[in-house]
Amino acid sequence: MKDKILLMKRKILLKNKILLMKNKCLLMKHKFLLMKHKILLKNKILLENKKLLMKNKILLKHKILLTKHRILLMKHKILLMRHRILLMKNKILLMKNRHLLIKNKILLMRHKILLMILMPNLMTNMCQPKQNLRLRVIHHRTNLF
Repeated sequence: MKDKILLMKRKILLKNKILLMKNKCLLMKHKFLLMKHKILLKNKILLENKKLLMKNKILLKHKILLTKHRILLMKHKILLMRHRILLMKNKILLMKNRHLLIKNKILLMRHKILLMILMPNLMTNMCQPKQNLRLRVIHHRTNLF
């Protein structure tokens, strides 16, 4: 009977050892799966971080492009203002030019009137021999008008 009890004890001990080994094996599997899960989590987090980094880069480029666009808009506004200033200066110069043209026409009319008044004197003076050359030049100039 003692032998049977001993045998039973051994069987139980053996089963316990087997169960312990299974338990250790399961524990190792569990540890392995935990490690695998941690690695997958890290990879997932890394991927999300990369995606966020890419989005940030795109947003940064967009901001840079926006600031460049704003700078170009400001330059364009400055050029427009310069153009308007030049247009105003041009208008002023045109007005001055018109004014000078009117003055010139007035002076031309005066000159023509004076020539008309002086013309009879020139004709009489042309007959004198000493002043003949000089008067011809003056007469020639008057014909241009």
